[in-house]
Amino acid sequence: MNAQYDAIARDYQATKESPLRLHVEAYTFFNMLGDVAGLEVLDLACGEGFYTRLIAKAGAAKLVGVDISAEMIALAQELEAREPLNIDYSCCDVAELPELGSFDLVSAAYLLHYAPDISSLRKMIQRIASCLRPGGRFVAINENPDQNFSAHAGYTQYGFNKNSKAAQQDGAAMTYSMVSGRKMIRFDVYYYTRATYEKLFREAGFREVQWVSLQLDPAAAERYGADYWQEYMGNPPVIGLVCTR
Repeated sequence: MNAQYDAIARDYQATKESPLRLHVEAYTFFNMLGDVAGLEVLDLACGEGFYTRLIAKAGAAKLVGVDISAEMIALAQELEAREPLNIDYSCCDVAELPELGSFDLVSAAYLLHYAPDISSLRKMIQRIASCLRPGGRFVAINENPDQNFSAHAGYTQYGFNKNSKAAQQDGAAMTYSMVSGRKMIRFDVYYYTRATYEKLFREAGFREVQWVSLQLDPAAAERYGADYWQEYMGNPPVIGLVCTR
């Protein structure tokens, strides 16, 4: 797969501070992760290490971050040099993930939907399974296979939008346009059905696959007002995913 984030690494990094990402994405993600104290964690699609570093600060005993983008890994290593948290970073494609050891938890905020075809998606999931100890969990934020595109009014008010003209079938491409400062950045993701995801996880040896609805931080609902979140929470483009090996 292409490292499409190499050209937009610093601009994408800036989007992590948006209210949506802090009060819905991060809030949901850490509720799914639960207590990570003492765990050995592999963070895939780690980007510049935004979540990797937060997981480290939450008490993980060991952390490895992996991303396909060399520019993103360079940013992560810059942050690690500035504030060491004993995180190891590696640049590679998850579908071709080398042997990195066994982990209690594999996390990924946005990974699987970058697989351009089912073969690549299958390889990703198999490599994830191979990194997990029995009973270990894979926790992810992922494209929502059940999003209602016919009712989609757009997400412009949140600083991004999503174009999906193709029929919702496995491998259909979707393009995100996202505002970062005064720039517009774009990147592609791919749609897969819920049934396809679940089939591939079970083939790889996962015994439980759980889809988790997005959660809104109550403090943010009060701060911004319920109307602000309505379009996003009413038809969310992404969803949580917890799979147990």
